[in-house]
Amino acid sequence: MMKIIQYFLLLACGVTLCSCSSGPTSVVRVIDNPTANEIVIAIDGKELAIPANSKTKYTFEYGKHNLAYNNESFDFVVKPAKFSGKGFINPTQSNYMLHTIVYSTDNTSEEDYKKFYEETLHKIPIIFNGEEEEVELPVKVVNDIFIEDEHNKFDYSIDQKMPKEIHENIYKNQTYQDSRTKVYREKEYINFLKNEYSEFLNDEGGKLEISFPNKPIKLAEINQYAFPTINLEKIECDAGKKYLAETLDNWKQLYTLKGSDFASKYEELGGDKSNGNRPFARYKELCPKDTDRGNTDVQTVLQLDNFIRDTRDIHFYIIK
Repeated sequence: MMKIIQYFLLLACGVTLCSCSSGPTSVVRVIDNPTANEIVIAIDGKELAIPANSKTKYTFEYGKHNLAYNNESFDFVVKPAKFSGKGFINPTQSNYMLHTIVYSTDNTSEEDYKKFYEETLHKIPIIFNGEEEEVELPVKVVNDIFIEDEHNKFDYSIDQKMPKEIHENIYKNQTYQDSRTKVYREKEYINFLKNEYSEFLNDEGGKLEISFPNKPIKLAEINQYAFPTINLEKIECDAGKKYLAETLDNWKQLYTLKGSDFASKYEELGGDKSNGNRPFARYKELCPKDTDRGNTDVQTVLQLDNFIRDTRDIHFYIIK
């Protein structure tokens, strides 16, 4: 294990909060191309060229969209999120590295630091001079198309610098440790490793060739969100059947809307204005005698709950 942080005294600072007036109707995302060649993608049929080793910003209205690249395409939804976060789009499914650094006060013991540091380690494959090996580093390798901090938990995105120190409210002489995670493009991360981990990598001469295996999930195998199929005819409770039919129609209608219309409808169905209501709770209320959780149709209703829960805190998700 090698420490690469500088010890320092964390200073207290204040946090300024801001409030927003009217709600947003779109999300701006960086589309990154870290490859050595220009790429051309199509968003909703409109082609967009991104030069080699560059990025562009794109504004996505709330609603359903399509992205096509390299003779493949998929539909996805852009929506409000309960906890708005950072993210970017990786159409080439290139490798990005989420590297974690531990910060601590000067009075932190070696034992406490080591324990905290070891929690950040992952066993990852790296190719050294053509030979693949497994090493432990405080990094996670991702190559998703939508890289969102809700799923990957990073503090600093590409092109943001990792600070040498952080500021927290702590008592004088208090022992404190914390961590921050930054996203690196693969080439940039290799340079970072060579500069900061040369001793660990035994590369003091700088002659070691380093790369990472790139094994992205096939587009057809990417986690896609879809409503489960509900056979309404099998549901004997008329009130429950009517409610589920209306619920499914409302969600289908949602995907035909854009911008503020989408935002308003979504808030009623799955956002704050829904008051946390979920299909199963309402179904149970309407059909109390028909909510045995072993029942196939009830399990399907629970899947609706899971869909709403799993997509609540993300801006982008791929749909079937």
